[in-house]
Amino acid sequence: MSPNKRRGWQDAIAAAPARARILVVDDEAEVRKSLQRLVTRFGYTAKSAASAEEADRLLGQERFDVMLLDIELPRMKGVEFLNWALKRDPELAVIMLTGLDLPEVAIECLDSGARTYLVKPVEVEFLRLALRDALAMRRILVERNDLLERWQ
Repeated sequence: MSPNKRRGWQDAIAAAPARARILVVDDEAEVRKSLQRLVTRFGYTAKSAASAEEADRLLGQERFDVMLLDIELPRMKGVEFLNWALKRDPELAVIMLTGLDLPEVAIECLDSGARTYLVKPVEVEFLRLALRDALAMRRILVERNDLLERWQ
């Protein structure tokens, strides 16, 4: 393939799905509702959960493209749930949300497989771009996995 026909990151971003299923996980009701409204305004379908247990139940019932996951959840830390959720669905794109701007926590989340780490309050346009990028990366991963399955 010649260099000018090779696809780049801008192509991947442009091909990010316009429709997606997003799971919002946050124990603060106002934050959860606000994020769900924003995600819906972006054109995505959104469901929400107030705890890791509730999110676990939803993940068991249906497949989501992206999960917005708060770091501070009751009874289970978000990073712990991140690891569990990615074992259940390795193609799930996860964006971590937190009120704590701590580099060591951000590094732990990213090292565990989160796509990005956003500090609350989240700027609307930054959330939109983070979702678009997470969906683009998820699409690439799904396509790669589908190709590997066909060739094995």
